[in-house]
Amino acid sequence: MLGCGNPLVGDDGFGPAVAEQLLSMHPPKDICVINAGTGSRTILFNLVTGEPRPGGIIIVDALDAGKPPGVLFEAPLESLSLEKAEDFNVHMTPASNMLLKLRDMGVQIKILACQPAPLPGRIQPGLSGQVQAAVEPAAKRALVMASDMLSKR
Repeated sequence: MLGCGNPLVGDDGFGPAVAEQLLSMHPPKDICVINAGTGSRTILFNLVTGEPRPGGIIIVDALDAGKPPGVLFEAPLESLSLEKAEDFNVHMTPASNMLLKLRDMGVQIKILACQPAPLPGRIQPGLSGQVQAAVEPAAKRALVMASDMLSKR
């Protein structure tokens, strides 16, 4: 599980907050939790080019889908924009092109997203109340998703 986002930019820090929540819950040893922050591209690149590959990856990120702030949803990989796929921002999970490549290599990919409140135009650490309230439910949901992935291997 990769918790992606920038904790210095409001609700974009959702993914790292979920990763930290998961780590505090002491997940089973066969579930790897990484607070990827803004370094997810490097991690995904290493997964694409290295061996062994994981059987599945859950990306946890803030994603603007026009929903009310704090709403959790699974985003289909096919729904991600490939425009500027090398960028990382709240409108697209990290490196969608590499996620597609990993899927084509047989890795299960799931995206657990949370609708952010409008992001600040400056550095402002901390999640909005709605998104903070979604952190623990997202962590629990990510564990269920990971268990389901493991059972399908």
